[in-house]
Amino acid sequence: MSVVRGVHAVREALLAEPRRIRKVALAAGKLDARRQEIVALARDNGIAVYRESRDRVGPSGVWAELMAFEWTDLDVIVESAPPPALLLVLDEISDPRNFGAVVRAADGAGVHGIVVPERRSAPPSEVAIQASAGALHHARVARVRNVADTLQDLKKAGIWTVGLSPTARLPWHAFDFTEPVAVVLGSEGKGLRKRVAASCDELVSLPQLGRVESLNLSVAAGVVLYETVRQRKRI
Repeated sequence: MSVVRGVHAVREALLAEPRRIRKVALAAGKLDARRQEIVALARDNGIAVYRESRDRVGPSGVWAELMAFEWTDLDVIVESAPPPALLLVLDEISDPRNFGAVVRAADGAGVHGIVVPERRSAPPSEVAIQASAGALHHARVARVRNVADTLQDLKKAGIWTVGLSPTARLPWHAFDFTEPVAVVLGSEGKGLRKRVAASCDELVSLPQLGRVESLNLSVAAGVVLYETVRQRKRI
C-alpha cells in the first residue's frame, strides 16, 4: 500500500487510477470547492470517504490510500504507442524526487511510456508522486531486468535509442527526433553506465556554458523531450 497526500495529488489519482484507491480521508470541517470535487470523484467511483481530525489527516487536509503500483509490460507500451513512438529510458535514477520530476516533464512532452530497471531505481513512492505533481498516476512505466539488453530489443522494434551524455559531440538538436525514438537518461552525477551508453544508436549533449557541471536531471530531460515536440510539430 502507499499513500498520496494533497489536493492535487489525490485529485490526479482519482482521475487516473480510481481502481487503485482504497479510501480517501479529509479533515473535518467545511470543504472548499476543490475538496468537494474530490468527494464527488471518490463517491462516483464507489470509494469510501472518511472525515477525520486535522491531526490524523495531516497539514494537507486530504490523503488517499492506494494499492500497489501497476506496472505496464514493455511490449504493450511499444505496440500501443502511436507512431512515431516516444519513450523514455531511465538508467538507475535512484532519487525519488528526480524520478518524479522527470516523469512530470515526460508527461508534459507526451511520452508514451517510461522504462526503468528492476534494481537501483526509485520506486513510485509518495515522494515520487508528489514530485511528479500527480503525473505518475497517468504514466505507463515498465520495469526491465537489463537496460542495455532492452535497448537492443527496442532497436529490433524499429525504435532509435538516443542517450544523453556530456561528452557527446552531437548537440541535442542535431538528431532527427521525428523518427520513433527512446531517449535514454542516466543518473545525476554518474550519467549513463558504459554498457548502456554503448548500446545507444547515438549520443547527444547539452552545452554547459556556466560553472555548474551539469543540469538538473528533469531540466535536461525537458530540454531533449521538448526538442522532440518542436521537431514533430513541424512535420
